[in-house]
Amino acid sequence: MKILALDSAAQACSVAIWQDTGIIAHEFEEMARGHASDLLPMVDRVLAQASMRVTDMDAIAVTVGPGGFTGLRIALACARGFGVAAKLPVIGITTLEALAYAESDRRLPLLAALDAKRADLYAQYFAPDNTALSDPVAQMPQDIVSLCPPQTTEILIAGDCFERLQPLFLEKGVSAIKADARNPDAAAVASLAARRGLPTDPSQRPSAFYIRPPDAALPKNGGRLRP
Repeated sequence: MKILALDSAAQACSVAIWQDTGIIAHEFEEMARGHASDLLPMVDRVLAQASMRVTDMDAIAVTVGPGGFTGLRIALACARGFGVAAKLPVIGITTLEALAYAESDRRLPLLAALDAKRADLYAQYFAPDNTALSDPVAQMPQDIVSLCPPQTTEILIAGDCFERLQPLFLEKGVSAIKADARNPDAAAVASLAARRGLPTDPSQRPSAFYIRPPDAALPKNGGRLRP
């Protein structure tokens, strides 16, 4: 199976190709902005690395959020476009799942947490085997720490919020360890999508996953020009 995976949902942009047993081409770059201009050239370079075209794929995989309102929609729109043009199924993976899967070789429970650009964080707990231990939430750091599974003495924290969470876990008597994965990576997205397999209904396309409503809103007049 061949999968092209895309991510632009957080503070990075990445593209990867999975074939049969592993990643054969991959590019990752941390960035605060510029996802829209960098993603498609990155796709071209990764396809060139693998000597493939989009039409050679069996599926497209993409992060659907939670994440930045604009950023996550860039990769999602590209993935949906590739899916329609090449008649391929599109597999949606959450950013928190991708963070956890990037740290699969572990013995500890993991908290995947991303800055929500407010006072709160996007977060979800995972068992050592990557089974979800909680639903994804958008909550204040202290409330997220209060959701820590009982009897936990050590926890791995993936994402970009370690410095905000570590002191709060220490107050709770839990030792927090910083994971390598700071942003979602298309390599983890592709690997997780390959493990899940093709969707039963290939015509369905994933939509953006928002834990809370986006900050952006249409004007009360629906965007119409005033007379």
